[in-house]
Amino acid sequence: MSAKGAVSAFAPATCGNVCVGYDILGLCYEGVGDIVTVTKIPTREVIITSIVGAPSLSTDPRKNTAGIVLLELLEQEKCDFGFSITIDKGIALGSGMGGSAASAVAALVAANAFLDPPLAKQKLLEYSLKGEELASGHGHADNTAPCLYGGLVLLANNEVVPIPFPNDIFLLLLHPHLTVHTAQARAVLKKLYTIDQFATQGQNLAGFICACFKNDKDLLQKSFNDILVEPLRAPLTEGFLACKELAKEYNVLGYTLSGSGPSQLALCQSEQVAQQLAGEIGAFYATKQIKVDHYIGPINQRGATLI
Repeated sequence: MSAKGAVSAFAPATCGNVCVGYDILGLCYEGVGDIVTVTKIPTREVIITSIVGAPSLSTDPRKNTAGIVLLELLEQEKCDFGFSITIDKGIALGSGMGGSAASAVAALVAANAFLDPPLAKQKLLEYSLKGEELASGHGHADNTAPCLYGGLVLLANNEVVPIPFPNDIFLLLLHPHLTVHTAQARAVLKKLYTIDQFATQGQNLAGFICACFKNDKDLLQKSFNDILVEPLRAPLTEGFLACKELAKEYNVLGYTLSGSGPSQLALCQSEQVAQQLAGEIGAFYATKQIKVDHYIGPINQRGATLI
C-alpha cells in the first residue's frame, strides 16, 4: 500500500448496551456503516475536506469524532505529518446505531495504515474514546469496541472480552426515521435503583452471557430483559413499546432499543421471521407517516476493515 495514496476504511453500525449490558456490552451489525478516506499530508494537522450524508456535521476536526481522534493520535504518537479526510456517513445521526463511534473507528483504522509499525487494536480503542467523549460527554467503548473488534464484546476492567454469539440468530435492525440524542437519553436515567432491581438485572446479564456461551436459546430469551434503562428510555421512541408487543407474536428471542434508540433490535430465529417482522413494523410506522429502514443478517464478526 503506497503511503502517498488515499486509504479508506469501513466501520459498521453497532448496538451499545445490548439490552441488559448498559455501557458494558456491544455488538456489531451487518449492512450499514460509515466510510472514512484518509490521505497523508506533510503538515501536522487534520483537515476534513468533505462530509457526505450528514451536512450538519462540523468540518472542524476538534468538533468531529473522526477528526478529534486523529488529532489525539498525531499528538500522542508524535507524528511529523498529518491527515486529510473525507467522511461518507451511512449511519443516520441520533439513530442509536453507533454513528459517532463508526466515524471515529473508520478514521483510526484508515490512518493506522500510514503508521510504521501500525498500532494494535487496543491502542486504537483508547484513541476512539476521545470521539465518544466529544459526542456524548462520556468516553465509553460499548460502541467503539464492537465496531473495531466485531462480534459481541464485554468490556471488563479495561479489557475487551469477546463473547460467542450464535451464528444462526438473525439480527433485525430497524431504524425508524426519528432522532434520539445520546445526551437526552442519558438525562432520563435514574441515579438510584433498589437492590432488588439491581439483583434482577444482574441475573439477566449473567443469564444472557451464559446463554451465549452455551448456545442456549431458551435461557437467552428468558434473560434478554432490561429492567433498569429501557423502561426509562422507551417513551423517547415513538411506537417502540407497540413494536415490542408485536415482536412477541413472532416468538423472537429478544427485542430492545439499539443503543439509546430510536433504532430497534430483534433477535430472530430465522431470516424468514426477520423479514416478516420487518414488514409488520414497517406497516405499523407507515400508519404514523414514519419511514423505517431495516437490515437483516447474522452478527458481524469482522468489525471495521480497510476497503
